[in-house]
Amino acid sequence: MSKIADKIAMSERKLEETKAKFEADKADLTSLIKQRAKLEAEAVLDNNKQDAKRITEIDRQRDKLRSQIEIYPSLIKEIESRLEGLRKEKEEGILRENLTKQRKIGHKVEELSQELGTLLERANEANVKLQKYHSKYLELHKLTNQDVITKPITSGSHGWLRILTAVINSEVKGGGGRISPRYMGGPAPPI
Repeated sequence: MSKIADKIAMSERKLEETKAKFEADKADLTSLIKQRAKLEAEAVLDNNKQDAKRITEIDRQRDKLRSQIEIYPSLIKEIESRLEGLRKEKEEGILRENLTKQRKIGHKVEELSQELGTLLERANEANVKLQKYHSKYLELHKLTNQDVITKPITSGSHGWLRILTAVINSEVKGGGGRISPRYMGGPAPPI
């Protein structure tokens, strides 16, 4: 990228220099035309051969400047065209760079989405087992009237984890819209 930026900066400098030289040459030409007119008027009045030589020199310089000035517009257009091409190349480079970054991030998003779906499936399986064991524990607790669990526990999610797993997996696998809780095979959890 920095090579293109350097070329753009160099082209912009060249363009400004060319425009400045063009304006300076136009001003010089105008000055030569005025000098020639003044000398010609003096030569007519004084019949001075020295002025005639100077007029010839001014004409030569004027013709040279005119030929140079004729080149400037096309030269300026060429530099501007190249500058525009470099700017487009820079924009395309930035776009390619951003697309590359976007693809990398997109792959990471896909990977993490898949991982999340897998983890939620495992969590849902663990949740189902937890609910089953918790139910058995409660049944035995009623019989023994003893509490043997000493650490804080959860009785598991009653439907939310299953819904979340289904929604995430539906999105990850391209199932389209969100899944309604009533189609999850059981009553919807309370809101």
